[in-house]
Amino acid sequence: MTGLTDDQVRWSEAIRQRLSACTQAGDARKAEAYAACFTEDGVLELENGTLAGRAEILDWMKQPSVFQQNASTTPGFVSHHLTTSHIAFSGQNAATVRTYWLVTTATGLDHNGFYVDTLRREGEDWLIAHRRPRTLWFAPTSVLRS
Repeated sequence: MTGLTDDQVRWSEAIRQRLSACTQAGDARKAEAYAACFTEDGVLELENGTLAGRAEILDWMKQPSVFQQNASTTPGFVSHHLTTSHIAFSGQNAATVRTYWLVTTATGLDHNGFYVDTLRREGEDWLIAHRRPRTLWFAPTSVLRS
């Protein structure tokens, strides 16, 4: 069917669960849960800077959201939706994943892009060792660009 071993099928689902947990924790601003998705030495490479280590990622997540609410509108929400992903294993303890995402807010579709993640298996857990999000498009009314 896919040429994956039984272990790789199991690991693929564990990776998808990790990426989902990270997305939901980020949207809910659950800093500890978000940071726990990364390895202790994990890296989050943002367009405006790089965060190195779980502690630095945790500190960043504890800061106010980068999604600014417009004072003239009703407070809204930010919801990331993961779409297609491709998982490539480079051994029993490493995988690279490219996942596309869409972000909705109270204004509708706000922006979209993709993550390039490197995950590392530590025991039975797959954790993000490196994440590089890239945004491809912004709506004219994007809360991120306001």
